[in-house]
Amino acid sequence: MIHLTAYPRNDQETAMRCAKKLSLNARACSSILFLFLLCGANVAAFGQSASHFDQVEIDALDPDAWNGIVFLARAFNQPTPFALRVGSRSGNFLDGGEIFDAVREVGPHAPDSSYSRLGWQHHPRAARVTLEWSRIDQTTVVGRLTAARDFQLVLETYFPYLQVTWGTQGFYSIDESRQAIVGERYFDNVFGRAARFVVMVDQPTIGSGLYPTTAQLRENINGSGRLVSSLVNYPTAGVAGLEFTTDGSNCARFVATLGWEEAGLIQKAKELFDAGKIDAILKEKAASYATRRPSVKGFFEGAAEAIGNSMFWNTLYAPSNGLIFPSLSRHWANRWGGWVVGEWDCFFGALLTSLEDKAQTAAAIKTILLAQTETGVVPNMASGGGITPDRSQPPVGSYVTWKVYQKLQDRDLLEWAYPRLKKWHEWWLRDRGDGQPWRDGNKDGLLEWGSDRGSAPSVGGRGFLQAAKWESGMDDSPMFDEVTYDAKTYTINLNDVGLNSLYALDAECLASIARILEKNGDATKFLAEYEHMKQLIREKLWNEEDGIYENRYWNGQFSKHLSPTNFYPMFAGIAAPEQAKRMVEQHLLNLEEFWGTYVAPSIARNDAGFPDQFYWRGDIWGPTNYMLYQAVNRYKFDKVALEYAQKNYNLFMDDWNTNQHDNEQYHAWGGNGGGDTHYTWGALLCLPGLNQYIDENPWDGLRFGALSPLSSGEFRAGNWGGHDYRVSIGPEKTTMMRDGRIRLEATGGVVVRQYQAEASRLSFTLDSEKGSRVTTAEFDSGEFSVKIDGKRVGTLSVRNGGLTVDFPAGEHAAEFLK
Repeated sequence: MIHLTAYPRNDQETAMRCAKKLSLNARACSSILFLFLLCGANVAAFGQSASHFDQVEIDALDPDAWNGIVFLARAFNQPTPFALRVGSRSGNFLDGGEIFDAVREVGPHAPDSSYSRLGWQHHPRAARVTLEWSRIDQTTVVGRLTAARDFQLVLETYFPYLQVTWGTQGFYSIDESRQAIVGERYFDNVFGRAARFVVMVDQPTIGSGLYPTTAQLRENINGSGRLVSSLVNYPTAGVAGLEFTTDGSNCARFVATLGWEEAGLIQKAKELFDAGKIDAILKEKAASYATRRPSVKGFFEGAAEAIGNSMFWNTLYAPSNGLIFPSLSRHWANRWGGWVVGEWDCFFGALLTSLEDKAQTAAAIKTILLAQTETGVVPNMASGGGITPDRSQPPVGSYVTWKVYQKLQDRDLLEWAYPRLKKWHEWWLRDRGDGQPWRDGNKDGLLEWGSDRGSAPSVGGRGFLQAAKWESGMDDSPMFDEVTYDAKTYTINLNDVGLNSLYALDAECLASIARILEKNGDATKFLAEYEHMKQLIREKLWNEEDGIYENRYWNGQFSKHLSPTNFYPMFAGIAAPEQAKRMVEQHLLNLEEFWGTYVAPSIARNDAGFPDQFYWRGDIWGPTNYMLYQAVNRYKFDKVALEYAQKNYNLFMDDWNTNQHDNEQYHAWGGNGGGDTHYTWGALLCLPGLNQYIDENPWDGLRFGALSPLSSGEFRAGNWGGHDYRVSIGPEKTTMMRDGRIRLEATGGVVVRQYQAEASRLSFTLDSEKGSRVTTAEFDSGEFSVKIDGKRVGTLSVRNGGLTVDFPAGEHAAEFLK
């Protein structure tokens, strides 16, 4: 049945938004990238005051100061950073790194620093200290502390990134009469000019002090119970503190502002303390961010917000490359020179930040690719303390970079990243110079994990079995309990199905990127390589008896240790459809292996290593779960994918709602996690739920909708490919809205794939359980030929913006052609 439905339409579509392009060539990366990423688009918006500073970036960029703010400024082409952080005392004194384990609210954190909220408590006391702050112009932050009146609160100022073991590059003084701290920094070869920093609180101070270091401030208040200055008129006062309590409303407000003239800064702060002014600013900024950020209401509620809160509260600054991006976690950054990323951690982190922010997404991808060695290795780890030139990690870079491009349309980044991704891909099988491929130890065309021997230092060491396991990213997995390290080839003696599948996927995605960049020769080469590796994996790693792809030792014996990596041939499109069906039905949905209330353990439940329940010996991990989701989704097991996404969401939200933890890994019995409690990639567990609303892959194109969900919800996805998307799913209706206008509406819960809308053509596939009436409003006028599954079923004329077609149950392809 085919009929027309009238559909209201807007007078015109919202114009596509275009981001200002930034040059990302190699020379710019080393010389001026810091200027681009720290200044960004914000500087112009802040008006004439920008002329006084080359740029100013403001955020919680110090790994030891989660509840702090760094003013990362440059003037006269010289760094001039200032910083503040909050200390609180209720029995014990908490500040700096001690805040990490005390945090109980990981609240909103706008990537442009327009609004942030964080809360912590002094165990065993339940009362919280809450910090809210907002950047209101290029150089100024206003904030509010909320706490019971018996809390002692301290605003501490210091100079970050000193790069000296003792001493300071500026001075602080205290103006008790104004309840203020004044800091100043001078410049090389600039005379008579100093950058100044004023921090003022609206409550009477009950103590203050000047100190050489923050450690001595902490020692002072822990010893005496209050701040008492020990450095009056001392010339190396690199730290200052103001101690106070809250007012009758349990609040204290503060202003921190950067500039040149002390009197003007003091006056600016005083004006901001006008009655109700800071409270009104914070209320408006919080509401504004809430309305523009990606968000989910209903089904998978809070998933997008949890991703944003977790990722952007881990944003740090890497002085060595001048980039700002989420580190693995603040704990890890503290141990590794102020910032640290893992290879697949960093790429998956970029996938998460791409939901909301272009600058930090690009910075993360650049950070790990800038660590690439001359041979082509993208290292397992890059940090302020060094890299790992002997080993890489799972090659997910091209897949993530392709997805990021589709989401953000950052062609400059794509062009910059492509040669580096290509070089990395070619390294795995390239002759290292003695006839031996880098990671094909037995020269059978398949890859193994490894670690090269050599003289250059590598974090953790190099050239031994454990280092080769580190390359896998699954450090202590039972998959490697029986492997050996070959000292001649620098590899283990196991063809790894996960690695080989990801390598094939990398070739597939590089081909897609090459086509975008019009490098057709490269595209043809990589597609041929993909097909070749696909065939090799099918021939050598499929175990017909077990019904799954398995790792295989060099002697031909299959490894019986099963993990989520055994499903990666589905992620890479290698498994034949009948093979994928066996893998899902016999293994994934098997309660003795991977299925259950919480999924999916990092080793099968019936493996001898599973009872260890430690790290990769049974715990559940965000990255492997995400890739397993994409494997199931690629083969269109839509009901399984929906249920799997729900299980991932439930696991994450259990500990997030209770403790605000985004865990490094999660216990297979659920409820809480292990490892680092504020580790970025745990939020990958939320991504399958969002991808049920909308996603994009090289094989599915634009995809949206869930197959017969039991609940309804709406995902305000924000910018996607230059358009604003909002998708609603539910058991009764599926709706896709683009740029403020409904473009497709279907009865029931359906899955739409390969959605392509052009001026005179629309095509997509639709999967439904009971059939669906679909209305499209992509066209303003005209007559269209309609095909279903390649067969012409009629001609429709657009009237009032709508065309309606009834689809039978199952998956069907549709085409509307003018």
